[in-house]
Amino acid sequence: MTSPIRKLGCSPTRIQQSGISLPAAIFAITLLTILAVAINEIVSQNAETYAEEISLTRAFYAAETGAGFAMNTIFPPDEYSGYSVTAECAAGPRVYNFEVDGLNACTASVTCTLVTISGTNYATVESSGSCGDVERTIQVRTVY
Repeated sequence: MTSPIRKLGCSPTRIQQSGISLPAAIFAITLLTILAVAINEIVSQNAETYAEEISLTRAFYAAETGAGFAMNTIFPPDEYSGYSVTAECAAGPRVYNFEVDGLNACTASVTCTLVTISGTNYATVESSGSCGDVERTIQVRTVY
């Protein structure tokens, strides 16, 4: 009878190894590298989108503030009744440079057009706010 116990180093046949470990490791490293690059790209695009969204919001509020200034010339607040209504609105475009927090380095260019139709006065205020390379435009129409 032959004993099922073999002595170390005395194997009758040599086991052939196929070497699958190295290609599997290279595949895993490549896959993880591609995944890391993709995640990095998504994160950087998200950061750019976030920064652009902040600039768009700031430009919108700059335009809204400029339109508010123009509306104050048409409908002056009670405590500031000294506004000259037609001089401010009919004058050429006005440019406001903001230096307050939130709108720092933003500008608003405001134009106001007066039209009278059948005895009714209409004013169209167009305000373009810009912060850096982003610009937003709003338009307000009113009857006075």
